[in-house]
Amino acid sequence: MNNPLVSICIPTYNGSAYLAQCIESAIQQTYANIEILIVDDKSTDNTCKLIEKYAASDSRIKLIRNEKNLGLVGNWNRCMDLAKGEWIKFLFQDDYFDSDCISAMVESISDGDKIITSGRRLVFEESIDEASKNYSLNETLTFSKLGIHEEKPIALTPEQITKFTVDHICMNFIGEPTTVMFRKEMAGELGYFNPDLVQICDLEYFLRIATRYGMKYIPQALTYFRAGAHSGSASSANISKRQFSMLHIDPIITTHLLLYNAHFASFRKALSGRQKMKLNLFFRVRTYEAYKSAMNSNKENSGRFEAACNKYPEINKHKHGNVFIKLVLLFIKQKRAFA
Repeated sequence: MNNPLVSICIPTYNGSAYLAQCIESAIQQTYANIEILIVDDKSTDNTCKLIEKYAASDSRIKLIRNEKNLGLVGNWNRCMDLAKGEWIKFLFQDDYFDSDCISAMVESISDGDKIITSGRRLVFEESIDEASKNYSLNETLTFSKLGIHEEKPIALTPEQITKFTVDHICMNFIGEPTTVMFRKEMAGELGYFNPDLVQICDLEYFLRIATRYGMKYIPQALTYFRAGAHSGSASSANISKRQFSMLHIDPIITTHLLLYNAHFASFRKALSGRQKMKLNLFFRVRTYEAYKSAMNSNKENSGRFEAACNKYPEINKHKHGNVFIKLVLLFIKQKRAFA
């Protein structure tokens, strides 16, 4: 096994509530060759003071303060730019690692691996309601729920990832960024996280890699993900302020990329005729639904939809739907009503 430098990237913004536990889990890694890169996006609480306290006693910790607020995805991308490691391992300010997380991931690396993910444990706040807790426990996709029941690390092929992607369109079966490690060279080859996406920007980026190169999956739970949105978290902000984008814009942009973007050319080549039809139908129905919702929404949401139309031409082409698409959407809405 080689000894690559791993950049643990912690993007922060007003994250002091759980940040100490997060940073300590990075410091306590048994794998030695790491840098801990913390990029703060103009926090207004005591986040930076807390980071400075840790940085004063651990030279591996590097604090970078953005000159202006870049937003969620912009800050993730800045982390990728600044990282010096061969591998990038995100750690979000609400989450934390097992002490052997990085070690287990590095030990699993084989020739050709570009992206690695692992199992994770959910952490719930006392204030979370039962409905949200049950959704996180029962509805969140995992590789185990998809039929991968291995005890040791397993290499999943691009064909397997492609099948999961079409079977569960726009559903994150790979895991949150805290569960994933990937080669920094992917930024040069496949670009960065897409800032047009709000909630599934991580899924889209990881699919760019995994549908081309496959993915290493470690079934052991190596990370802890704080499930259920809470005040101050990125998820809470997205849910309260950008729900339209989450429900309508993210799915149509993501499927547009799957169907037309050059980064997904190998993905499309692997699709069967039936899979192509399913993905196209999803895209066209959801595009028409987004258009109808935008027309009946506020100016901000309609502007978001028009921006998507201007940037992604097939969205604009299919926004009005046809008789068949309208009938399919009517059927879907009736099905939702009885679900």
